[in-house]
Amino acid sequence: MTAPASRIRAACLCTSLVVILSPVWAQEAQEEQEVRTRQLWDTSLLSRRPPGPKAAPRKLPGKTGDDALIGVTLWRLRPSRPGDETSVRAMIHEDQATTEWTPERTTIDTPLQEGQKARISIEVARNGYLYVLDRDEYADGTHRDSYLIFPTLRTRAGDNRVSAGTVIEIPSADDTPPCFTVRRSRPDQINEVLTVLVSSEPIPGLRIGRGRLRLAETQVAAWEKQWKAKAYRLDAAGQAGRPYSLAEREAGNEGKPLTQDDPLPQTMYRVEAKPGGTLLLEFPLRISK
Repeated sequence: MTAPASRIRAACLCTSLVVILSPVWAQEAQEEQEVRTRQLWDTSLLSRRPPGPKAAPRKLPGKTGDDALIGVTLWRLRPSRPGDETSVRAMIHEDQATTEWTPERTTIDTPLQEGQKARISIEVARNGYLYVLDRDEYADGTHRDSYLIFPTLRTRAGDNRVSAGTVIEIPSADDTPPCFTVRRSRPDQINEVLTVLVSSEPIPGLRIGRGRLRLAETQVAAWEKQWKAKAYRLDAAGQAGRPYSLAEREAGNEGKPLTQDDPLPQTMYRVEAKPGGTLLLEFPLRISK
């Protein structure tokens, strides 16, 4: 083989390696960028929480302008184990017996099995008023009626004011039981779709009671037309499977705000809303087959 032919073959081999490795490099670069972006979001939320009691305070910048953040943690309840912290266990009475359950984090897109017990917690990065809607989604793309499940008079006496560090749990600790059990409304239900609204002022015309409030679809469609925007989602790496902490229990059950020392939401969304405008976020809780 002549020298030029050898060089051509070597060049072709190098080109092939670049073609094969480029997608790997691109994926790694994207993952690194996502980690950095999630860190920025975390810092934005933490900078708005009250400082913690630790002797060495965390070095955080002042409040940034990015407050269009909604943190969501999906908790899957499992039977408590001997090593679980006793103070965070949920006592649930069913079938003539009382069982202890421990909430643990799971990613928002992990399918929930029928019969599984779960809970969801929400934290936002701005002062405002929180509303949570729920509706069933079916395999053909249709939906059941929308219901306002927060606020209700059963939770915080209807007070839906929120700020960074304020945790809203659905169902609340006052509910019996303090979790929801996954049940399909129809055999072809595939998702439980939640819509989260964060407004600077209370939404007028909503007459809440102790139970969920059925909403007119024209009203929901008008909200979506006015406020729905693109949202980006990032998860906290390596946190899925971690059990409920005492600080999270006190925040969700007793209204004690989370501080800069406490855990962050499992899933963070950033909504591309106008500065100071109402945030509207929609996401599904998937039901496994």
